[in-house]
Amino acid sequence: IGGCMNYGINELKPWVMSIEENIPDAHRVMCIKNISEETQQWLMNKGFELFEMPDAGIPVHVLRFLSIYEYLRTNHEKYRYVLTTDVKDVYFQKDPFVYLENNNIGRSPNKIVCGSECLKYKDEDWGADNLMNAYGPYVYQLFKEEPIYNVGVLAGTSEYMKDLVFNIFSNATNRPIAIVDQAVFN
Repeated sequence: IGGCMNYGINELKPWVMSIEENIPDAHRVMCIKNISEETQQWLMNKGFELFEMPDAGIPVHVLRFLSIYEYLRTNHEKYRYVLTTDVKDVYFQKDPFVYLENNNIGRSPNKIVCGSECLKYKDEDWGADNLMNAYGPYVYQLFKEEPIYNVGVLAGTSEYMKDLVFNIFSNATNRPIAIVDQAVFN
């Protein structure tokens, strides 16, 4: 499941084509806002179910998590696993659901999977500033020695993912900066 606003076929094509090639049997959902009829038709032709993002007056970085939650709130029972990624800069080289299955995600204590940026907050200017501006110096001091985890690729059991995206949305609301999804996730 992904989310996009103001994107066209060219921006979505690498992500969509990598899904077609490497995850052909996955159920595909795109949360959309302000995309052309042509792009919508193209997505549907590629097997995507479209889900309209609500008008919530919040930045798209946060709105996508609300939209994914709204979709999963009434549909999470249909799925064992859910994967959500950025759609403009993520490309699949393998089927990630094989990894989830082979590593017993959901049957072990592990319910979600995410990737690291392989940097600590103190060593990455953008992440450090983002965390500081979102939460202030107290939280920055708590997390400066911790690795930064990427909010752009998340997977896990359906119910945990439903709860996780709601948590990201609800904690990102009314923050002093617009792009807070990664700081909130961490």
